[in-house]
Amino acid sequence: MALKIMKNKSLKLIIILVICLFSLTSAVNADGYKVIFNHIDGVGDDYGPGDYYYPQNHIFQNRGHLFDLNSLTIFEGEANYKFRFSFSNLTDPWRAKFDFSLPLIELYLDTQSGGSNQLFNDGANISFKDDFYWDNFLKISGFWVKLFNPNSRKETILNINDLSLMVPSSNDNISVNRDGNFIFLEIPKAEINLAQNSKIIVLIGSFDPFGYDHFRSLSNSRSYWQIYSGNKSSNPQSTRVLDILVPGGESQKQILKGELPQLPYLKIDFEKAETEPTVVDYLMSINKISIAILVLYMLLLIFVIFRFKYEK
Repeated sequence: MALKIMKNKSLKLIIILVICLFSLTSAVNADGYKVIFNHIDGVGDDYGPGDYYYPQNHIFQNRGHLFDLNSLTIFEGEANYKFRFSFSNLTDPWRAKFDFSLPLIELYLDTQSGGSNQLFNDGANISFKDDFYWDNFLKISGFWVKLFNPNSRKETILNINDLSLMVPSSNDNISVNRDGNFIFLEIPKAEINLAQNSKIIVLIGSFDPFGYDHFRSLSNSRSYWQIYSGNKSSNPQSTRVLDILVPGGESQKQILKGELPQLPYLKIDFEKAETEPTVVDYLMSINKISIAILVLYMLLLIFVIFRFKYEK
């Protein structure tokens, strides 16, 4: 009788664990902030159009998915926005100011009428759709963060890290920090004013302090410091982007192939982004095979428990 009770408890425990797994939300829901944008990206797709490989230097080798963006969540507070970039594997071999060295993040925002339909600089080698005109552009490395608008000039770049020195009273909350595989950027609404249906494009490159526009360049042969393109027909207008935030139902490989690929955008919908992403959301972004394996594993556990029960 005691054994039967133990088996029933074991079965109930498994069921409870399954329910918890599929209802558990991801960590970091900041007090006083609400989620206004959340998008999960595919895991393990930091390969550009599908045939890009890491340089041969040891800091890139034996480590997987160093540039793999998994999700972006934007929180809105009373006076600030908080951007949370989730990566697969953040490392800091160069001891950067913000504790990550390798990814370069570019974020273009179309928040109002007007703006520019062209890249601020051509390093990414991508293009925009005809209805995307950005008015704010964030460029983030582990060493600095810079904010631009279409009228910015290179000699008057706005460096977020120096804003507190320029206007201390209004920029005390600006911060960039890393927590595990998360990068957080907090910025005042006075700098970026997001609105319903604002459009957003996110690019991830390999940061190169000596590269054109800070992007690591491509090579048609394996190289110590350059990204190797398995496509022998790649040319100077092939994208230098390794990962993007892909809209649902679209293929990154298809989006990034060819010369100056045209990138789709996502829209910020305040009404639909009311909650944090759940574990199910993250599993959906991996692939259907991962979900199938998880379900089969749970079913196998239940089957073993029931079989053991009836055999006894």
